[in-house]
Amino acid sequence: MDSLSAIVYRSRAVGPFSDTDLFYLLAHARDNNARLGLSGIIVYDRGHFFQWLEGADESLGHVWNKIRVDERHVDVEVLVDQQIPTRLFEGWSMQFAHRDRQHESIVDGFVVAEPSMLDDLHLNAQKVPNILAAFSKLRQQVEPDPSGD
Repeated sequence: MDSLSAIVYRSRAVGPFSDTDLFYLLAHARDNNARLGLSGIIVYDRGHFFQWLEGADESLGHVWNKIRVDERHVDVEVLVDQQIPTRLFEGWSMQFAHRDRQHESIVDGFVVAEPSMLDDLHLNAQKVPNILAAFSKLRQQVEPDPSGD
């Protein structure tokens, strides 16, 4: 059995992301992650991305190599890159959180977070991994898709 690892990073979008851009990004990430056995969450807030991605080392490395050179974001800062004993986002190829909650009823895996949690992501890089980990506890508000998508 492959060991599990997690990568947590933050980055800045090169330009604003429309709802369509975000939904395309989310669908693409979910497809890739489901195929490769990865799970996690991505948060888009105020022009920044915050992501927790977890899975087998080889699959995680493959996806990370693509993410870090993706031209849609810059200032990529790795906050955690380590082995983990268990997944926090088991059953989710990619959950999603966003300040604009207008789509929460139609986006599978939308995590409802308090605005203060989203604000805190911007304040201290060292706290980002703990804040994203706390998002895994909010998933009780959404039901995982049995297919893992």
